Amino acid sequence: MSATNRAYLALALICIIWGTTYTAIKYAVVDFPPFLLVGIRQTAAGLLLLALAWLGGRSAMPDSRYIRLQMLTGLATITGGNGFITWGMQYVSSGLAAIIGSLTPIVVVLISLAWHGKERIHARMIAGVLVGFAGMALIFREGWQDFVRPEFRWGIAGCFASCITWSLGTVMAKQWNAPGVSPLINAGLQITSGGLGGFALSALFDQHHTIHHTFNGWMSVAYLAIIGSALAFTLYMFVLKHLSATISSLYTYINPVVAILLGWLLLNESLTAWEIAGMGLTILGVWIVNTRRT
Repeated sequence: MSATNRAYLALALICIIWGTTYTAIKYAVVDFPPFLLVGIRQTAAGLLLLALAWLGGRSAMPDSRYIRLQMLTGLATITGGNGFITWGMQYVSSGLAAIIGSLTPIVVVLISLAWHGKERIHARMIAGVLVGFAGMALIFREGWQDFVRPEFRWGIAGCFASCITWSLGTVMAKQWNAPGVSPLINAGLQITSGGLGGFALSALFDQHHTIHHTFNGWMSVAYLAIIGSALAFTLYMFVLKHLSATISSLYTYINPVVAILLGWLLLNESLTAWEIAGMGLTILGVWIVNTRRT
């Protein structure tokens, strides 16, 4: 199997894993302050990856400048992207969070165009991203009314901040990750620095630092750290190594489709015509982005 095909397989796994983390976060924030949760989850995951890289001897630790760039990327992606969504989901519905999160590929395209780096953006890619977002808008059409609810305003701000900082971190990783450095080291450096940033934000913004020690809470943290962060983010670094930043960010379109289909197949949840139409548009958009121009 070629590296590109393995990257697409890794992206499919990311779609499934990160599609489940929203539920795990909902459980965890009941017992943990949001930014403290980010600090504990991400720092533990990052140190685990760095320990595995050191024990496995996959590659030597890069120089100090490269480490600083990776730490800066981690602050954007993890502290900002993961931190703000964890905080914002205390105040918004999951449908509204999904709508805002589905803007990620669009923001990645805009940042890539402004960066003028090695990422090549063309009209077909932009068209596919917009078609995919139209599909998301149909699937979560009932969530649009939540934008006008005043009690959601801070949660909306947090979700938008997460979308922007995660998109920026994705482009930074695509530009700065060296091909010769193991994805395990890149992920470890970024997640560790992002987790430490989460502790800093916790000191500034968490209203309290009390942890309610429950089985569900700690199991959610363990799942988020090991599966949602350590495994999935390492896969994400591998995907970015072989695919464009825009294609890599399309998991935000595929996650809801997977969740809806699983709910229909396994939980007997309803599947409306609007959702079917939205999923069709979303899949069409992903296909457009991934089809080479003739």
